[in-house]
Amino acid sequence: MSQDILLISPQMLKDRSMVHGNVEDKLIYPDIKVCQDMYIHPILGTALYNKIQTDISAATITGNYKTLLDKYIVDALIHYTIERLQTSVSFQLWNKGVVRKQGQDTELPSMSELFDLSSKYKITAEFYANRLRKYLKQNASAMFPEYLNPGSGIDDIHPDNKTFTSPVYLGEDDCPKTYAERYQGNNPSC
Repeated sequence: MSQDILLISPQMLKDRSMVHGNVEDKLIYPDIKVCQDMYIHPILGTALYNKIQTDISAATITGNYKTLLDKYIVDALIHYTIERLQTSVSFQLWNKGVVRKQGQDTELPSMSELFDLSSKYKITAEFYANRLRKYLKQNASAMFPEYLNPGSGIDDIHPDNKTFTSPVYLGEDDCPKTYAERYQGNNPSC
């Protein structure tokens, strides 16, 4: 199966977001592809992800899979894509190197404003990804057997059940819970 099957189109992204209609599809396509590979594929797992891609390619996506795509996957993917798209549309690689594009009568945002906007879209994307995970967990056994059987190959991705990401290490769940065990060095494994 071709790995170039998009779960959303650049036009759908434009229609359902703040992305302007004049943004070229060729600038949007790579970010959609990266976001579905980095964020959606790990949530769904390989078998379910491939099933949805195959059904989209054959124009046969229906029933529970269509509901999963339309009501859960699309929203998360749109917001993850917009998070990435902000800098990739502004900064482009030309024969003279990386340049920042700007049109007439426009004001460029500062990097801190771009980070704030990107953070806003990441939070929204994680909200929708969390809804997607909960929906899959609730309905996997009845509706999505591929979620429970993602494959056994070395390159198969098993569904990731973690909801939010954090750069801060919060420790392991199997660590002792008492103050003395945790903070007075009575258990060096934590």
